[in-house]
Amino acid sequence: MDNKTRAKELVAGSIDFHIHSGPDVFPRLLTDIEVAQQAKDAGMKGVLLKNHVTCTADRAQIASQVVGFPVFGGVALNLPVGGVNPQAVEMALRMGAKEVWMPTIHAEHYLGEVDNVPMFAKLLKSGIKGINLLNAEGKLKYEVMECLALIAQHDAILATGHISIPEAMALVPEAKKVGVKKIVVTHPVSPMENYSVADMKRILELGATMLEHVVNDITHQMKKPIPPSRIAEAIKQVGAEHTIMSTDSGQVINPAPVCSMENFIREMLDQGIPEKDVLVMTRKNPGEILGIQA
Repeated sequence: MDNKTRAKELVAGSIDFHIHSGPDVFPRLLTDIEVAQQAKDAGMKGVLLKNHVTCTADRAQIASQVVGFPVFGGVALNLPVGGVNPQAVEMALRMGAKEVWMPTIHAEHYLGEVDNVPMFAKLLKSGIKGINLLNAEGKLKYEVMECLALIAQHDAILATGHISIPEAMALVPEAKKVGVKKIVVTHPVSPMENYSVADMKRILELGATMLEHVVNDITHQMKKPIPPSRIAEAIKQVGAEHTIMSTDSGQVINPAPVCSMENFIREMLDQGIPEKDVLVMTRKNPGEILGIQA
């Protein structure tokens, strides 16, 4: 059986940990409910909705009830929710959020790299002061520590978002220290983050749970997409047991999430990643971190 055919089969049972759906301020291909319905029709086991400007926990519950399928949400700590705002985190978690992302499109580091994503570069206003997690002494700011305590209290997932490597290296051990058990490094080999293998191994040593690689980083959504081999090499060097494969899909210029997951699986099979490892990264690991059986 060729990899394309096998990839189509392996989508069934998978979990997509990173999808951008509409409504949104950025153009999106599908609504929350359409994402959930297509995933259910494909035999997937769950999806997690992400939005850069608003909480998706409430929307996820509605989509889940309408479709009869596990849909999860979270909150990204960008300027529309007050940045690194403990109140926003607490309300999102009480609303059922599964994941809290540190700043993404409004991270200071990311704003310096935003030209890598033309869609964001066109819509983000120039002159925005980006968010940095560190104070003048290089320590995590007080409000960051407050957010970490809330994430630990609710046993939610902490994700690094689009912060810089030094910020992430400071964040992860402090999160672990205060009791956060699920820590995800968001697309570390993306053109904006650009972790080395040594960086990835180091952040896992510091307490990160998973590295989340996404197929979007190899698509024409990126101004400078990375080759599939870059992700495959990271998986081979660091290990499938520490990795989640997600799509970061939903853009109008990319395939729909189900097709994006199929494409990602095929690309990794083509790169020599064993099928058993693909199953770990698309089923076991995201299932365990979300608390669902895959």
